Amino acid sequence: MKKNLLIAVDGSIYSSQSLEYVAFLFAEDADINFHLLTCVSSNQSVIAPAIDSNNSLLPEASGIEKKRLTAEQLLEKATEKLVSLQIPPQRINASVAIAGHDMGNTIQRQAEQLLMDSILIGRRGLNAISKMLLGSVSATMLNNCHQIPLWVLDGEGTNKNFLAPVDGSLPSLMAVDHLAHIMAGRKDITIFLFHCRRFLGKTNAAHPESFYHLWDKEWCDTYLTADDHLFRGPTQLLIEAGIPENNIIILPEVSDIGAASGILRQADKYQCGTIVIGRRGNGTAKGILGGVSERTIKKGQNITLWVVG
Repeated sequence: MKKNLLIAVDGSIYSSQSLEYVAFLFAEDADINFHLLTCVSSNQSVIAPAIDSNNSLLPEASGIEKKRLTAEQLLEKATEKLVSLQIPPQRINASVAIAGHDMGNTIQRQAEQLLMDSILIGRRGLNAISKMLLGSVSATMLNNCHQIPLWVLDGEGTNKNFLAPVDGSLPSLMAVDHLAHIMAGRKDITIFLFHCRRFLGKTNAAHPESFYHLWDKEWCDTYLTADDHLFRGPTQLLIEAGIPENNIIILPEVSDIGAASGILRQADKYQCGTIVIGRRGNGTAKGILGGVSERTIKKGQNITLWVVG
């Protein structure tokens, strides 16, 4: 099954690391396709730009064509880099988007229009074309981008070990489901499932009926009940995606005052280059993982987080 990943690039070292990260993980996975996106600012209006600038009636600012040309040259170099990292050209597309004052919203709308499975951004980045991948942009996208999984990269991806924190909630299971979807059939990865009990906190009770709208009743009643429901459901999702059971490791539960700190310590201990974490939507009561994804990103260094939910 084909999967599509949008990569925001701006010519900085951070977007270059993003290209190296996806090539390291997916160069030999023919099911993963890439769409490189560069945003240029119109600097002219408070009106949100059209999703398709070719069909927009709004006038373009003077100098925008020069910016677009520079952006296209940047995309050519980014494409060449991916090809040099053994990504076949037929798996790569690229486009320039004209942005207003909200780069993050532009990236998100492009991903929605192009039906992307996920968005990858570097934590920072600045060049002469635009302020695109700054921390403020990634923070804005974390607040607003709930429909498409957001991958936030800091540093270099140097291994194929994944840490997936689980807590029995729907966001937690959706995060594992996304990981299973992207890495389906892969036998060269190791996935660590981990649960952190917070002091004075409690583990979510099993309520399989809460999941019936996504997985059928029989599946939920079989894998999301009993004492081992925290790990049984996530493990089954990964196995059904073709990931060998021997490549799935359940870590001992630990207690920690701060779940984010506990997650990062486990990622460092087991040399995980990527953390896959679920989160609740805005306005939802915070629970075991509520707010943890944001704190994990703020504290995490030299690691990539896939934030789902």
